Amino acid sequence: RSAMLRLPQSRFAIENRAADMCMNPYLGFAMMLSASVEGLVNRLNPGPSLDEDLYVMADAEKAERALTPLPRNLLEATETLAQSELARQVLGPTLLNSYLSYKVDEWERYHQSVTDWEVKEYLRLY
Repeated sequence: RSAMLRLPQSRFAIENRAADMCMNPYLGFAMMLSASVEGLVNRLNPGPSLDEDLYVMADAEKAERALTPLPRNLLEATETLAQSELARQVLGPTLLNSYLSYKVDEWERYHQSVTDWEVKEYLRLY
């Protein structure tokens, strides 16, 4: 269950396990469908299936298999999206640039706030 895309054996479906509740469903589905069509039209090879648990797989083995991790936070995701030519084609430069600007601003606002965890973790030391 650690793979981003999963094909359950019990039914005809594709599970996208990377999407979450924060995703804009319209932009997310537009990108997922466009990436699917791009892969089919250009006959892109998705690589071999993977049945192992990625959570316990060693980093060296992940590197050997050329498994690229997903972005770890909003800033990394925003930077990755900014480099996507497919996103620029699907969303258009105006929408993409506006969305990226908003997400960078969101990241900066997030880092300006003090969380409960930070208060509990650091105030006890001082």
